Amino acid sequence: MLAGETEAWKKLGQLEPYEVSERAGVEYWDEEDLFVVQVFGEPYIVNVGEREIRPIGPPHHFHAHDSTHFGLLVPLYLISCADVEPSGRLVAPQTLPHGAAFFRGPHELPEEVIAHHFGSNPGHMLESAAELGGAPDDHGDAAVTIPAFPRLPVTIILWVGDLEFPSRAQLLLDETAPRHFQLDALWALILMTSEALIQVAGPHH
Repeated sequence: MLAGETEAWKKLGQLEPYEVSERAGVEYWDEEDLFVVQVFGEPYIVNVGEREIRPIGPPHHFHAHDSTHFGLLVPLYLISCADVEPSGRLVAPQTLPHGAAFFRGPHELPEEVIAHHFGSNPGHMLESAAELGGAPDDHGDAAVTIPAFPRLPVTIILWVGDLEFPSRAQLLLDETAPRHFQLDALWALILMTSEALIQVAGPHH
């Protein structure tokens, strides 16, 4: 269990569930006392009393149990998400306040990993992203916006390399993202999204 996970569950248990539901854009099932949260476009039941998250419905494309950050980010989203819809205006995480210093070294964004995995096959990135609820965007040689959480999408832009320049990728957030998460949680969100995309895509082609 990641540091902060126990604290996140504790805080969530102290909140009024209908307020959480409205603010975070998730369902609340009153009789069962459960939240239903869409992660990558697929529903998960969140049982606050049992501190349990489980998928419902058909088998999900994203295997949450393989993700390092999933167990922390779900309760964190429910306690910290603001009642603010994405604006559609994209920003680089490094341009956020204190972002230039934060998103480096151990918190470097996995842009090279994405470029390496999909640089020779951008269509495969779009196909894999679609299985995570992603929709194509009109940037670069291929781009997609993936709904990690209802109010927290992640956009991935890919430029295909040639003999002169290698493939490159950029990972962007909606300008409203800092209203929901602090920098460390935004980094974990981007990491989880990148891992999910590569997990769905399978081995490098």
